[in-house]
Amino acid sequence: MSHKLSTDSAKSLQQDDQLWLEFYPKLQRYCRFLTQNTWDGDDIAQDTFLKALKYHQQQMSMALLNKIAYHQWIDLLRKRKKETIASDVVHPIHEVTNQLDDMTHAVDQLLKECTPKQAVIFMLKEAFQYQVKEIADLLHTTETAIKASLHRVKKRMDKEDQTYSVESFWDEERKRTASGYFL
Repeated sequence: MSHKLSTDSAKSLQQDDQLWLEFYPKLQRYCRFLTQNTWDGDDIAQDTFLKALKYHQQQMSMALLNKIAYHQWIDLLRKRKKETIASDVVHPIHEVTNQLDDMTHAVDQLLKECTPKQAVIFMLKEAFQYQVKEIADLLHTTETAIKASLHRVKKRMDKEDQTYSVESFWDEERKRTASGYFL
């Protein structure tokens, strides 16, 4: 079965192309004037032309396109008026401070309760989202050793009432180096 275009549909496509070539530059100029912005103008022009394709070619005119574009612009302005970007992005300073305090506390607890190697492995996995294979390659060890270390760290972190501290694993130089990496 052949999928050739009939002569009527081929003529229709040529007429659509002709309309596009004739009206689109004028529509684009009008939309850019209306919006006073190239980006918004181009978006409105494209949306307008897509809506206008629903009409028959005999009904298509520059006046119709301008009217559709004007209403598209009004709709966009109304939509933007309802949007509140600031409330989504801006957090009160105390919320940010509390988050930082929580993170600092978690890192301090990790450094107090784990060996330096365990702390590094845990931070690479949980904070920086490294894969176990990547951590093993970085530390020149096996994936099994990394998994075992992660298990031990998580087990230790689950025990909140544990008084055991492994600060003896940390000499002063390692504490300074580790705190520089984690903060």
